[in-house]
Amino acid sequence: MNPVKDAAATAALGWAPGLMTAAFLLFFVGWTLWAWWPSNRANMEAAARLPLDDGDAP
Repeated sequence: MNPVKDAAATAALGWAPGLMTAAFLLFFVGWTLWAWWPSNRANMEAAARLPLDDGDAP
């Protein structure tokens, strides 16, 4: 096999990918909670109507 790749694999921090996975999971959960939070309902409904807006309404 490739000795450079093997050396890099053994030198890499084993906990770093797990930490990044946990960080991305927390980010995703936080973003989802923010999107479904009741105080954001009016903004989300307005954004959902944007593709249907003709631009004639004030």
